[in-house]
Amino acid sequence: MRLALRRCVLLLVLGGALNACNGPAVSIPFSEPAAAVVDGHDISMKAYQARLEVSRHRDPFLGIPEAIPSPVPSQRLEDFTIDQLVREEVIHLEAEKRGITVSDHAVQSRIDTLRARAGGTAFAAALSRNGFTAGSFLAYQGALLTEVALVTAMAKDRAGSAAHELQSGQSFSSVAARWSDDAGTFARGGDVGWLRPADLPEPALATAVQALTTGTVSGMIRTDRGFTIATVLERRADQVHLAVILVLAPTVDVFSPQGTPTWFTKFIDDRVAALRRDRKLAIKVGSHAGS
Repeated sequence: MRLALRRCVLLLVLGGALNACNGPAVSIPFSEPAAAVVDGHDISMKAYQARLEVSRHRDPFLGIPEAIPSPVPSQRLEDFTIDQLVREEVIHLEAEKRGITVSDHAVQSRIDTLRARAGGTAFAAALSRNGFTAGSFLAYQGALLTEVALVTAMAKDRAGSAAHELQSGQSFSSVAARWSDDAGTFARGGDVGWLRPADLPEPALATAVQALTTGTVSGMIRTDRGFTIATVLERRADQVHLAVILVLAPTVDVFSPQGTPTWFTKFIDDRVAALRRDRKLAIKVGSHAGS
């Protein structure tokens, strides 16, 4: 009896195994390893490796000695690369929260413009020289346009706050000291000094200043550098005594990491720090892997 029962069980197991073999194949989705996870969003290892190649070609540390030498010379580049990608992902997520999106068409249009300016051969050579592939350059330009769009939106809000304070009766100098990014004038309440409107490098600002009467304040004036609010303190002949509030928001053609507003850099740094604190940031490459 026991022998018959064992045979029955064995037949059932074999039958199940054969049915499983003959049944439809179950596909298991392949999950690409992540170089980092930012608030639940993966930065793929493929994207990291592509950007690391750019970092190797455009070494930002070239000629800069380390205070404490890395055990592995390439470690600084690895850390720099993943830090940049994490920053770009944080910017992307913040832009999405504000309803800011950059279309594929806008990115391609930007690349087409750059190619047309440089010429096809020179453009291709520049990509190769800087370690870009067509795909990695597309991703890089998308990240750049997203950052420019987010900076612009936040700068417009800051300029709007400055304008609101001026309308409420606060002095131009106090508002400039609080909101202006113009390093040369904010400590002087925005005082630029005497100049001719025609000498101003931004045509939109020059036109607005020329039309201002003494003591009046302009609206927000968009230039390649950002949003400017101006007032004419005095006039004489063809010159004006000018004061300005400049909230930086460079257009994409003049945008650079060095020209990024300090308030924006602090905002992103604070977001990254908050994600680390809340354990919503996991880096899996470089010296911080596993942190």
